[in-house]
Amino acid sequence: MRSLVQPDASEERGAGAAAAPAGPVEVVRTALAHVWAMLFLVVLLPVGLLCFPFDPRQRMHDRLSVVWARGALWLVGVRVEAEGVQHVRPGERYVVAANHQSALDILALLVVLQGRTPIRFLAKRALFRVPVLGWGMRLYGHTPVDRGRARGALADLGEAQRNVMRRWSTVFFPEGTRSPTGRLLPFRLGAFRTASAAGARLLPVTLDGSGALQPKGRYAAAPGVIRVVVHPPLEPPGASSEELRASMEACKAAVASALPAALREAAELGSG
Repeated sequence: MRSLVQPDASEERGAGAAAAPAGPVEVVRTALAHVWAMLFLVVLLPVGLLCFPFDPRQRMHDRLSVVWARGALWLVGVRVEAEGVQHVRPGERYVVAANHQSALDILALLVVLQGRTPIRFLAKRALFRVPVLGWGMRLYGHTPVDRGRARGALADLGEAQRNVMRRWSTVFFPEGTRSPTGRLLPFRLGAFRTASAAGARLLPVTLDGSGALQPKGRYAAAPGVIRVVVHPPLEPPGASSEELRASMEACKAAVASALPAALREAAELGSG
């Protein structure tokens, strides 16, 4: 991992340049990454079960999850460049709020953050029904969320709040889904309500480039670079609607600030 910014490359990615059509090599490499991911989970699950009595904080899981992510990214030819990781204080638990362009975002965040603050993800409930993957997500403390039912979503946020207070940083994608263009979608308040209730600081993170490598709806990932920018943490928001929305806008502005100029302008125009 390198702490390097390449403005020209970022501008080119951010201008909405579409990735080249997937070739047979990319399809094969992506298939191998999927095989690696599933086989690794088959190993990780029993190792985790054996370690639970001796490793209640799941440190072994955290180390192995980074190996898992690095291996999958290496197989598809994706490199991660990170900056701002010094803003993460070891031992502190955060509500991480990141933009979402691609399925590759999860792997990039694991590579950048997992070694500094143990992270778990808030993810749609359907993923928890996938054999092996869903079992592992439940076992290791990721939080399912049912976005279709308001009452169920509130209960899920309560679980995320307890995890932040007691065990892990929790990653939210406040847009709620992957952006097909790289432009920021409207943010939702769930991450900010969780940070307020848990008394946890918000950690804004910008992901740039992943959408061009594996846009929403595309199976194969193209080789290239994902840039991850970790911004200074924001203080826990207050509980009022005005304070929550002010925190949300400040977080969104921080995330947008590290996007290429074309997307940053589009994010400002589309915010609200």
